[in-house]
Amino acid sequence: MRGEHGEEAAERILRIGLVGGLSFPSTITYYDRINRLVNARLGKAHSPRIVLESLDFQPMVEWLAARDGRAVAAEIAAAALRLERSGADFFAVCCNTVHEYADLIGERVSLPMVDICRATAEETAHRGFSRVGLLGSAFSMEQAFYRDRFAAQGIEVMVPEAADRAFMQESIERELCTGDISRATRDRFARIARDLLGGGAEALVLACTEIPLVVRAQDVGAPVIDTVDVHTRAIVEYAFGPVAAAARSV
Repeated sequence: MRGEHGEEAAERILRIGLVGGLSFPSTITYYDRINRLVNARLGKAHSPRIVLESLDFQPMVEWLAARDGRAVAAEIAAAALRLERSGADFFAVCCNTVHEYADLIGERVSLPMVDICRATAEETAHRGFSRVGLLGSAFSMEQAFYRDRFAAQGIEVMVPEAADRAFMQESIERELCTGDISRATRDRFARIARDLLGGGAEALVLACTEIPLVVRAQDVGAPVIDTVDVHTRAIVEYAFGPVAAAARSV
């Protein structure tokens, strides 16, 4: 797809819609990785066509804490509709936690959505893991939406103790979402990760788009599945769908 056919392929890839700001440091990572993945496939100075809806995260945090799924879904769906009006062919939400309400969002929009939970569960199964440690927001660790996706793939999920879950949630809101992360926070995240591995987890799933800022494979000495990495690759694969279909028909 590189080289002489790059220009033709660039015209056929779908326009990507992103719902970001949830939080802004992770949205920056999404934008960077998607652009790098597309450029690696098309070459030269090619980059994807992206439409971004960046939301205020604070109301979302409050709705999530209040278990107000309808408010969360309505805000995301409204953003998806604006993306559609701006020319996006599909969309993705740059946040794990709000995927608890993916079905409610889907009821409100016709624009296709690339689901981070489904993509991560499929990638984890593809890599052959049967028991993983889940590190995410308190909502992602305590609610069933991630566990259900993994269970459908025959994968057992382990989560940290309650006190550690509470610490992680507070740290995500106070430090990770602003990018101002203390040494003590980094050290405790590493200890929590090691505890899961010591309890039998074969790999760690970083199911919060900010956690890769503080947990890396080289720091914990174990395989790490970064949901941002999985999700951005799935987004790019979806965008290139028409190009791949055209190539198969030749």
